[in-house]
Amino acid sequence: MAMINDSYKYFFMKFIRPNTFTITFLIALEFIGMLFTFISPLLAKSLIDDVFIGGKTEIFGYIILGTAGTYVISSFSTYISSYKKGKLELTIFNDVAKESFKAAQSAYITKTQEMKVGDLLSRIVANTRSAIYIFTFIIPQVIVNAIRIITPFTIMLYYNWKLALIVTIPALFFLIPMSFFGRRLEHTQRTSLEKTASIYSFLNENLPIIPLIKVFRLERWSQNKFQEQMKDYYDATLDYTRNNSLSTSVNSLMYGIPMVLLIIFGGPLVMQGSLSIGTFTLFMSNVALVFSPVSQFALLWTAYKSSSPAFDRVNEVLQLEKDDGGNKELKVKDGVITFEDVWFTYDNRPIFQGFNATFKNGLNYVVGDNGTGKSTIFKLLCSLYTLEGGKINIDGQDISTVRREDLRESISMIFSEPYLFDGTISDNIKIGNLSSTEENIIKAAKQVRVHEFIKSLPRGYETMVGENGLKLSSGEKQKIALARAVLKNSPIILLDEVTKSIDRESKKAINEVIKNLSIKKTVIIITHSESEIHYNSNIIYIENGDIQREPASFKSIRAVS
Repeated sequence: MAMINDSYKYFFMKFIRPNTFTITFLIALEFIGMLFTFISPLLAKSLIDDVFIGGKTEIFGYIILGTAGTYVISSFSTYISSYKKGKLELTIFNDVAKESFKAAQSAYITKTQEMKVGDLLSRIVANTRSAIYIFTFIIPQVIVNAIRIITPFTIMLYYNWKLALIVTIPALFFLIPMSFFGRRLEHTQRTSLEKTASIYSFLNENLPIIPLIKVFRLERWSQNKFQEQMKDYYDATLDYTRNNSLSTSVNSLMYGIPMVLLIIFGGPLVMQGSLSIGTFTLFMSNVALVFSPVSQFALLWTAYKSSSPAFDRVNEVLQLEKDDGGNKELKVKDGVITFEDVWFTYDNRPIFQGFNATFKNGLNYVVGDNGTGKSTIFKLLCSLYTLEGGKINIDGQDISTVRREDLRESISMIFSEPYLFDGTISDNIKIGNLSSTEENIIKAAKQVRVHEFIKSLPRGYETMVGENGLKLSSGEKQKIALARAVLKNSPIILLDEVTKSIDRESKKAINEVIKNLSIKKTVIIITHSESEIHYNSNIIYIENGDIQREPASFKSIRAVS
């Protein structure tokens, strides 16, 4: 409970407090908008008792003006309130979504990998809207409804306190079903949100592989999988809908019972002459005014319980542990990297147990079977994963003590499947150095021998590559990724099997570029191909998470061991 309170406090201080003036202004506008609602029954009482029965026709015009004036004021304030409220929701949604996205990017990758991409999408977008609903609608409406209850109840007490108590006391009994259905709705809504996130994840995984599904004739299999996802969502949401409908049905009794009590106890008073017809009419109007917000309280409680799971899911993203690193400056001179007694486990599977290795300026190769931890070396070096023991040094500096921005500024990494975003070729190269000029970008493209290909395209460097570079071949994508690394000009370059799925000509060109880069940089290459390993290079052969004696075939490759 304390943690929940802390999370609400953090959310309030971070996103709501800067908008408290707007929220207060909205509550004031809501109150102004209720003027007609409060004054109308009083004007009706005066119209019946004073004008129709009492014959005071001189006040008839004032009653008309009062009715029209309050209606105009209420309508205008309602419009302003609705507009301001919509703008406030957009402002807070923008702030929370940006902070959630930033938190996901800043967190340890092992933490974000515990959530599927579709689940993160659901949390950052859909759940954020539900979470801010608590603060932009539910809490302000609680305050407004409290005023809406107190004001007409006070008026009824003034005219006949006994009758007022008789017709309002039953409202207390509705607190019991409110509590019961609130707990039920919170549970069922949480399940529904989880099923929604599963659908996001399924679509995120399956839509990009439609070509694979078609080639292997998996359409029916994929459709059945999606149908299973939708059935789970349907069942969970139907359970929520059932409980919500029962809650609404029970709450509707709030209107009937007080009105029946008013007729039973108030009717005889009118017939006896101890209660005027105007006052009885006033009570009928105010009973509705009291019990409408009481019923709203039930709905608000339901809405709060429904929104709480969404708030918790968003808060889990906001509270992800940040990957801040140390505070020391990293200075790379020689580019010597050492792994000293490194221990690391991933998903309860030991990867490294006392791993030691040294990488020097020039060409370095990491060779080994799949699953031996080759790619993990890169991720540990970039501090994407956290060591369980030992340390990694760059020129004698422990990377756990240096600033993350310094470390990652010093390293370029190219993956076996290069990451390209849906933008132009120029934009995809430029992310290596966002301050680069067009001349720098062209120079980098020429260096990796992709300039001529780009210039042959109708739009040249402004050609859109498509989502994840789908409009380009594997070799073209790798050259663009390599140009990005060249533009970054970092002293350490990591290449994870970058030539495994490309044609011979592209492979030859990329290997030539890599060889030239290694003259002044530390280049580490993960490969399975012995033919691509250059002479006089440093080779690390891994088996079962440790360096092993290299195969005989590798000894013939290098002259220096």
